[in-house]
Amino acid sequence: MNKRILFFVTIVTITLANCSIVYRVTGKTLNSYAQDHLVPFYLASDDLDAICTGGTALGPLVASFERTGASVELATMVAQMGAGMCAEKQAQEAELLYIAAVRKGKGEEALDHQARQIRYHGVAAKRYGDAHNRFLQYFGEWNGKCPSISDDEELYYLVGLSSGLLAILHDFASQGYAGITREVPSVVAGGSKCLDSKKWWGTPLALEAVVWLSVPGATPDGKDANKQMEEAVKQGDQAGVRMSRAFQIQAAAGKGDVEKIKKLILEHSKVISQIPAKKEYLFLEAFAENLSRHESDKIWMKETGHRGPINFSSFPGKKKNNKEEDDLLKDL
Repeated sequence: MNKRILFFVTIVTITLANCSIVYRVTGKTLNSYAQDHLVPFYLASDDLDAICTGGTALGPLVASFERTGASVELATMVAQMGAGMCAEKQAQEAELLYIAAVRKGKGEEALDHQARQIRYHGVAAKRYGDAHNRFLQYFGEWNGKCPSISDDEELYYLVGLSSGLLAILHDFASQGYAGITREVPSVVAGGSKCLDSKKWWGTPLALEAVVWLSVPGATPDGKDANKQMEEAVKQGDQAGVRMSRAFQIQAAAGKGDVEKIKKLILEHSKVISQIPAKKEYLFLEAFAENLSRHESDKIWMKETGHRGPINFSSFPGKKKNNKEEDDLLKDL
């Protein structure tokens, strides 16, 4: 009897060990596939909804392979950033509905939409924060010195820094719901110096400038955050990857300067028609355009009660330059 029990235990142990090996190998294969094929596919797509939904769906699956001992930090980081964008878009929609309700004098409805907006900002902050934590797990805690980064890792380093900045901004909008630590701004500002700004379309300069603009007293003596942001935007425009414009718009929106926001949005719309986007990074382009479109829609909603043109090329009271803007109601 004892021999039979021993034999059974041995078979179970071997089976479990083999399963563990299979899971670990599968995790490594999945992580390799994600880095070699899934992430480049994501970045080349301009379909924000599909990518953010994919990040929400695949993120937990990819992350679960950590339980097998597989290293999946980079793939999970990208998935969580995509998932964060889903929550961000929901926060944007709730904000537009809030503005519309206020305009119609529907107080209770407005408060409900505002509550939803704050909650979605909180979800976005948590997801972006998790992406940033994956970044720290892979590259190590920031100690003031740049880590050794291979050419293939630089893009992930930039994504990790960007996720940290987005986590900060959304946590502020959610009234601190996600509890993003105070160390994140210093990580973003310091880590941005580890990347060549021209190689990465001015984005490292933009990340540092947004921290300076967002955190009181963060701007070093002799530095001008707005001028640095303008240089970042210039580099991004020339490269056809305008992530810097996304951060510039967010920084301006945080200050509430409507006239400046209008100016930046119109500049963004104009440059899109002049300089084609880099095909390998259409996702980042779409993200930047979505932010400008949202800020444009907010202005239109406040002033007219409806959203503005899809190419965010004009504002109420200005001469329209696109046929779709000539008469938004003619087909209704």
